[in-house]
Formats: sequence, structure tokens, C-alpha cells
Amino acid sequence: MRLLYSHFEMRVLLLVVIGALLSASCGRQSGVFPVPEQKRTDLGQDPGGLGAFITMDDPLVDEYLVKDMSAEKGYRRWAFLHPELRFRVKDASHLKFAAEFAIPEVTFKVTGPVTVQCSVNGRSLGAIRCDHAGDFRYEKPVPEGLVKAGEVARVIFDANPRWIAPEDGAQLSFLLRSAGFTQ
Repeated sequence: MRLLYSHFEMRVLLLVVIGALLSASCGRQSGVFPVPEQKRTDLGQDPGGLGAFITMDDPLVDEYLVKDMSAEKGYRRWAFLHPELRFRVKDASHLKFAAEFAIPEVTFKVTGPVTVQCSVNGRSLGAIRCDHAGDFRYEKPVPEGLVKAGEVARVIFDANPRWIAPEDGAQLSFLLRSAGFTQ
């Protein structure tokens, strides 16, 4: 009786039970199941493509910047000589171009009033005169046919006068917050 309850007997009994469980689970096949029917879903435009509007703190902003914009990340970015951006609109009817920017007090003290001109695909949309330091919103209607749906639209700004840094000669125009096409 004492041998029946020894540790050796318990181990053997445990191994027999585990072996029986493992062998009982073998031998049945799960069967054959066909691949489910495949359906195509339209999820829209691929992420990462150009859109109609961008803010400077957007993670994808670098795809929109072509030239003459500062590289530092943040809420606003410095525009240099002739900053250029690119956009792509889905619907080109009844478009307006809008941009939010600022003329900092430190540069305005040197330059005085600044005129910011905007052109889309080489055609001028007009200008805005910034006669004080602070935030500005530029908004102009885009002539029909100037921007085509699905094609890249290039936007160039030109500010006059620009602030010129005495240390390195860098020319700063304004701080851009957002830009793009709206309807």
C-alpha cells in the first residue's frame, strides 16, 4: 500500500495520463476548407498622397513643400525667397486658395509693411498688404480651369520686402501656418 502512494508511482501515473491525452488528440483531421471569396473594397485614395490643404504641423507636410521653406518642424515654418508648395485636388470646381501666415514683430520693425503675392501654376491670384505685425489670412477665388482635378497644382509666394539676416544674409519672408485649396 505504501508503494502505491510513492512519488515514483505518481510520476508514472502522471506520464501515462499525459500520454493518453496526447494520443487521443491525434488522428482526427480538420478537413479541407476552401479559401474565402475575395472581394475588392474601395478604400479611397492611398494614404500619403498629396491633398488639397496642409498645415505646417502635419506629419506629411514635407511632401507638399517644394523649395524655400525652413526644415524645422512646428506650428509655423519660415518662408524664404520664393517659397513653393504643391497640392492635388479631387474636385476643381469653385476653388478658393487660402493661406494663413504671420509677419513677426521682430522682422516688421526692420521691413515695415510687407506685400505677399501668390500665384498658382504661374498665374497671379493677387496680393495682400500686411501693414502691421501679426496674423493674416489670404483667400482668393481660383479661376476655373487653372487647377485641374487629380493634377499637381504649384503655388508660389513672393514677399516684398524680405528681412535679411545680418549674420548670414538669409532672407526671411513670413511664417506660414497653413495653405491650400478649399471649396
